[in-house]
Amino acid sequence: MSGTVLEDRTAHRHRTASAGFLGAVFVSAAGDEIASIAVLIHLAAGRQSLLIAAVLVLQIAPAVLLAPLTGQLLDRRDAGRMLALASVLQALVLLAMCAWPNTGVLLLGTAAVGVLGAVCAPAAVLLIPIVVGQAFPARANGLLEFSRSASTLAGPVIGGVLVAGAGIRSALLADGVSFAVAAAVFALVRVHRPVAGDGRVWWKGATAGLRFLAGQRELRGVLPVLVFTVSASSMVNVAAVFFVRGPLHSSGAVLGILTAAWGLGSLAGSALASRREWAAPERAVQLGAAAMGLAILLYGAFALVGVTVVMALCAGAANAYQNIALRTSVQLRTPEELLGRAHAAAGSVVNTFFLVGFALGGLFAATNPRATIVAAGAVTMAAAGAGLAREGLRLRRAASNPATTALTETEC
Repeated sequence: MSGTVLEDRTAHRHRTASAGFLGAVFVSAAGDEIASIAVLIHLAAGRQSLLIAAVLVLQIAPAVLLAPLTGQLLDRRDAGRMLALASVLQALVLLAMCAWPNTGVLLLGTAAVGVLGAVCAPAAVLLIPIVVGQAFPARANGLLEFSRSASTLAGPVIGGVLVAGAGIRSALLADGVSFAVAAAVFALVRVHRPVAGDGRVWWKGATAGLRFLAGQRELRGVLPVLVFTVSASSMVNVAAVFFVRGPLHSSGAVLGILTAAWGLGSLAGSALASRREWAAPERAVQLGAAAMGLAILLYGAFALVGVTVVMALCAGAANAYQNIALRTSVQLRTPEELLGRAHAAAGSVVNTFFLVGFALGGLFAATNPRATIVAAGAVTMAAAGAGLAREGLRLRRAASNPATTALTETEC
């Protein structure tokens, strides 16, 4: 009886820690969304489009450029402590931005938050399986994606309301408080990922994660599909405003509905993926990409508000499903000592092609929004189809040659 009580108490503490960690991720991510929309609205008042572009680049570029170093840091230091420390520093940066909200400080602060976010994002991905349970990687990644998706629905609305009602300082203060609260929760949850130093100079091996992704057979097969999917989704983000005003002949309210529909779809996709456990998640990455490509193609092809809203829901769900499958694949295929660098490298690939998609969307979306969206969907479907065909061919060859299959399994 006492053993049962002890197990119940342990399970309760485990659930409490999981809820606290996921709640902290949601709060800090929502705070990020609040500050982001507040800074964009504030700078947009000056009608300088280059400043808007600078903010968007500063939010993403650190995760691209610093991935080898942040991954190395997380493989050399306890990710739990690094996450709490980075959250504290983000809170301090936001308080400085709140105190001096001029253009220079806002840009520097955005860059600093982006640099620290380049540590926080892979740290959370590394820690969530430990929090939820290493035996359930897809469930853990699904819950993390759900928390982040929920923040994209709540944060922009709160940020817009705060800026309209009380100015940019209130939004920046809210973000600073969110990071302080998150840091406190991360410290209280006490989730740790102990690592053993190898005595080498700290930057040695920083690119090992990227080299591993490029060399590992299963991951190498899905990376090209990921490239097309990420580029396509970011192109849709750029083209949506022109698509709503042009082919849909609608107002900004419809744009808001489409954005919310994509976010709601992400919640649904996260919930679905959290109930799955894949032995080979790479196929799920490709199936998610194919579904997303089809949804994006139909999104642009019909130019009817009702159809477009439904397709935005479907695309958001497929996108989240694919994201979770990708993280699960990296986790399952990567040796423990490389996980920090591998997750950071995968995030760097994603963010790089977000920027590529933004650039492509900027070139074509204003004049041809419908064609841009349809092309993005079609190319994504083609890439996913090629990936599925390649994987099917590999499996058929393995099945027809048992000796090769046995050798491959031994090597893995």
